[in-house]
Amino acid sequence: MKRRVLSTFLMFLTAPMVVQGASTSSEDIAAAAKAIQLEDVRAKMFFLGGEEMAGRLIGTPEHRVAAAYIQSEFMSLGLKPGGDDNTYLQGFDVVSAWPDESKGTVLEAAVNGQRRAFQLGHDFNPWWVQAVKSEAFEGPVVFVGYGIKAPEYGYDDFAGVNLHGKIALVLPREPQADHENSKFRGRWDTYHSYDWFKIQQLQEAGASAVLIVNPAFQFKEARIPSAPPNYTLPEPKRGMAAGLWDFPIFMITPDTANFLLSAAQKTVQDLQAQIDGSFKPSSFDLPSVTVRLEKNFKAHELIRGLNVIGIMEGSDPELKKQYVVVSGHYDHMGRVSGRLYAGADDNASGVVATIETAQAFVRAGIKPKRSVVFACWDAEEEGLYGSYYYTVHPTVPLADTVANINMDMIGRDEESLTWENTAEQNRNMVNIVGTLYNPDIRRIIEQENKPIGLKLDFKTDTRDPEQWFARSDHFWFATRGIPQVLFNTGSQPDYHTENDTWNRINYPKMTKIIQLIFLSTAQVANEAKQPKFTR
Repeated sequence: MKRRVLSTFLMFLTAPMVVQGASTSSEDIAAAAKAIQLEDVRAKMFFLGGEEMAGRLIGTPEHRVAAAYIQSEFMSLGLKPGGDDNTYLQGFDVVSAWPDESKGTVLEAAVNGQRRAFQLGHDFNPWWVQAVKSEAFEGPVVFVGYGIKAPEYGYDDFAGVNLHGKIALVLPREPQADHENSKFRGRWDTYHSYDWFKIQQLQEAGASAVLIVNPAFQFKEARIPSAPPNYTLPEPKRGMAAGLWDFPIFMITPDTANFLLSAAQKTVQDLQAQIDGSFKPSSFDLPSVTVRLEKNFKAHELIRGLNVIGIMEGSDPELKKQYVVVSGHYDHMGRVSGRLYAGADDNASGVVATIETAQAFVRAGIKPKRSVVFACWDAEEEGLYGSYYYTVHPTVPLADTVANINMDMIGRDEESLTWENTAEQNRNMVNIVGTLYNPDIRRIIEQENKPIGLKLDFKTDTRDPEQWFARSDHFWFATRGIPQVLFNTGSQPDYHTENDTWNRINYPKMTKIIQLIFLSTAQVANEAKQPKFTR
């Protein structure tokens, strides 16, 4: 098996023919897009999404081979190293551990002397992303509304609140969610509403633990899975080694929250209606309430995460100091309970698109005015860890990063119960996610798509029940106010199953999507004005 992986790997190390010189002409850019060929796309997918790569699970030999392969492609293209210590790798630590069921997960509360022990799976559940270490905390509770600080909308649940040494109790989503005339963004959820960002804000404000009201614990499938999804099978949990969500985080039912709020003679429903109606925060300490949280894990394994980053320097003396980030994550789920989750669409497809985009620039001698960062993120499947780490420890200044064009799952045909559509209807369709924040990027994509002829679907700018806006690495760029967009072909029955294989990809469509990504990247990198992030 090892020899077979190595021989396949070496087969892909041949350097491409590179055209000397530099060009920014529209004719040369159009020709470079057409030079992105289906056969080359399929060959890369065969390698990265093949059985020999065993699903590229972080910490496995195949995961390291995938990182080495991406490095070799960046080297062969002459990209500058964009990682640590003049390498292509940016490292960070991830910890893997199994929950310790013998000690269990505990949520207990005392309200005015009345004690209650809550039942795991019925009254509460741990949030699926957090530090995997044994932790216990007992302390007072503060109701912090929606847990949102959004100065652009004149709203701040944190004003006048001291969270240090306390447990934050917060509502889900954001004020006036689903209201057509919401003072945030109508029916569309802003980045403030998502747990990723909300929990980070609460942690930075000093909270020692978080309780998030959640009406339903079960993930609502957008499709009928073709095989058991990995998340229905036993797996260890994985968390960042330090810093990110490094405290207890539990999801609780409205009934559980109402028991805590009874000390103030309040209910979740009343508080939500009050805040939504007045658009004024209503944060307060809960008198005579003490909560105890405890989570336990077995022995830990330290794993090294590896972002792979290469940089193509721009041609303009001034604009080359600005950067466009083109990205896709390369990790997937590996083997779970004897099943191989190859992760071809999710997300070998995005990695291939990143490499092919870089290759199209270099082979044709296209030198855009701005610099382009090509990044293949790690540990996305564990909780967007690689991209989060990059935005906290950027290898080029975030202040000079003008856009992120991210790809996650661009090889299949959407078949969604949510949208009541079929694969047959979507043979030539790609979702463009997040342009409600980024109309300049939408304009560019629509313009560059004219000669390609894809059906561009912007439905998630109207409503986003599957939460695609927060389900991949572009999300962290949005929280930093950096224009971003996600290319994605949506949910389908093989998502996160053993049937997500390289031979089920719609290669003609995927090739067209990559051509559009290349053209859009070139235009963003060449336009005199930076794209705007509209709040």
